[in-house]
Amino acid sequence: MSHYEYFLILLSLVFCGYASYTDVKTQKIRNFCSLGVLYIGTLSQLMAWYLGKTTPLDILWLFLGGGLIAFAFYWFGIFSPGDSKLFWGVCLIFPLSLFRNLSGTLSFPPLIVALNIIIPYAIGLLVYLIFKFVRMRNKLDLLRYFFKSSFQKSLLLERLFSLLLFIGIGSALTYLLKRFGWEPDRILHLVFVLLAFTLIQKLLSRLPKTSVYYAVVSFVCVWLSLQAMPSVPAFLSSLAVLLGLYFLVFVIAKQLVLGLASITLNSAVDVSGLEVGMIPAEQIVRVEHVDGAVRYEKRQVAFSSRQEKNTVISPDPAGLTADEIIQLQNLAAEGAFSEFGNRVNIQPSIGFAPVIFLGTLLTVLCQGPFYFKLMQLL
Repeated sequence: MSHYEYFLILLSLVFCGYASYTDVKTQKIRNFCSLGVLYIGTLSQLMAWYLGKTTPLDILWLFLGGGLIAFAFYWFGIFSPGDSKLFWGVCLIFPLSLFRNLSGTLSFPPLIVALNIIIPYAIGLLVYLIFKFVRMRNKLDLLRYFFKSSFQKSLLLERLFSLLLFIGIGSALTYLLKRFGWEPDRILHLVFVLLAFTLIQKLLSRLPKTSVYYAVVSFVCVWLSLQAMPSVPAFLSSLAVLLGLYFLVFVIAKQLVLGLASITLNSAVDVSGLEVGMIPAEQIVRVEHVDGAVRYEKRQVAFSSRQEKNTVISPDPAGLTADEIIQLQNLAAEGAFSEFGNRVNIQPSIGFAPVIFLGTLLTVLCQGPFYFKLMQLL
């Protein structure tokens, strides 16, 4: 690589390092930092075009792809707006020669950076939660609560429907990838299935849950699974993988991790003591019954669902606004939250800029997905 390309890499690390510093100190990323790296990244792509190292179509694909992934992180409530802009800029600023040893989808910078951010973060969080679990008392009580909450009748029916949806999406995605002649490696394939399922599930969450909804979606999922079935043995093999993945990720890992996080990380705060910027660790939903009665329920969710009309609050990296706090306090004064003691679970504010910095550093050092280097070492 040239000195100019090394300079671009250095700039990405400097911007991410400064963003990490301000995020830790003030829980904010300054606009000149997030927009600055985005601006420099765009200029670097135009310079690469001028030097004949890329094409306008590649630049457009990189710009749109990076922006789409950045928006997805924001939409799912993982990144704040500043985090998303920082991520987008980092994806643009990397010189393509950094990934010269890669080919295909895994040479796409936004995907590489996303994998190097999410996977280490998930592993680190899981290790921390397990460490806290080992040291905590009453472990059996937590496990009893986990199994009791996992096998409630209403929850089981919902999970069976989600499983059917997952199998339909996984089968259809596998079929489409083969039709287009693209067979990514196993890890990337599973990541695509999980992302597609999460995205479609979030889109469907906005629809009213009626019997017609369940019937139509179930029929479509079964039809997709049958259409994508090349043979019975292949279908059974794919089904076994999808069942195992669903059970591991959405039953064991998700429920247990959310339970551990709720116990070890979150704190219950009285509604009167809420402050602007506090991040809810749960969702409070307005539920209307057939008899006209209205009550409020708490739900554990993995992603933000703020766009639903009956959602009062939901986990969001932007935190609570002044208007939301006033609304919560008014509802508490009316006795709406008396069932759970007028208290809201708040999660610690986790700045994602340091995680983005770590992902950027791993991308530079490994010149691709970090797990490739791990597999080479092993």
